[in-house]
Amino acid sequence: MMNDEHTIAWPHGEFSVLRSGAMCAPATFTLPDGRKLQPFAVAPWQDDGSAEFAELPELLKRLRGEWPCVPFGMPVTRDDLPPAWQPETGAEPGLGDFLHGPSANLEWSVTSEGDGAIALELAYPEEHPIEIVRRRITGDPDGARLIFDLEIVARRDCALPIGVHPVFRLPERPGAAHLEIDGNLRVCTYPVQAEPGVSKLAEGQVFDALSSARYTDGSPVDLSRHPLEETTEEILLVAGVQGRAVLSNHDEGYAATLRWDAEAFPSCNLWISNKGRNPRPWNGAFQAIGIEPVAAPFDLGAAVAAHAGNPLEKAGIACSREFTAGKSWTTRYSIEVSSL
Repeated sequence: MMNDEHTIAWPHGEFSVLRSGAMCAPATFTLPDGRKLQPFAVAPWQDDGSAEFAELPELLKRLRGEWPCVPFGMPVTRDDLPPAWQPETGAEPGLGDFLHGPSANLEWSVTSEGDGAIALELAYPEEHPIEIVRRRITGDPDGARLIFDLEIVARRDCALPIGVHPVFRLPERPGAAHLEIDGNLRVCTYPVQAEPGVSKLAEGQVFDALSSARYTDGSPVDLSRHPLEETTEEILLVAGVQGRAVLSNHDEGYAATLRWDAEAFPSCNLWISNKGRNPRPWNGAFQAIGIEPVAAPFDLGAAVAAHAGNPLEKAGIACSREFTAGKSWTTRYSIEVSSL
């Protein structure tokens, strides 16, 4: 559906929201010096009317910007995971087959709009343990900042991986953007190749800094500098975060600062998409970085999150969030753009 976009203006910019997935982007932030900057990634593909495009998951059809993932991750456990990652039982019943949950794929309802803000909600399928998800996006009247409020109400007691999914565009020049995440970090690499035959990071490793990673061949790579020189597709989990990440684009002279509550989301999932996905619709053309506050085991899904013996849980890294039937759970996070 191509007419589901709502555009909201506030004194320091303008942002658009799709009812599909409640995705926020593009968003133009007006800085005090008059510059107008749009930091989010927007997928380059468009609806070409083909049967192949029609069969894509709703999440991919208009992939862009930022959206909530309830639950976070894939609906089916990867069959190539090492034994320590293989869950003993299935996921919570009724979750369905949505990548990143119904919230990332279904059409939300707009409940209010105006005065620099928009509020949306999504009622979940009756068999799902979550009853309803609400979200409000507000342009900060005092500056170039968007404020996001997320509310989750459970239908029954459950524990699920959750997260939010900001995806930022990158400059073309390798290393021209710098990523800094506050905290006493533990950088965990994916337990398998994120994209088989393409991913290059050593699997199942733990580093104490983004700059200390290594490829499978032992060569060092600085994951604080983007885009990477190599064509690749990588997923990492950064634990020990304090709730602040800054992506500085030195070619364009601005920084995008993401702030969140580290008690709500104690880790940050990093999705480094460096033109490494070739199947349609990616076509080797997508380059962006997802900086995704989560309580989740990478994007491995609810069954892995429920497996108390998975290596992250054994290391004390929370892989899910507990919800109580009928009780509202809320959190707030923000994205601000400023000059370097």
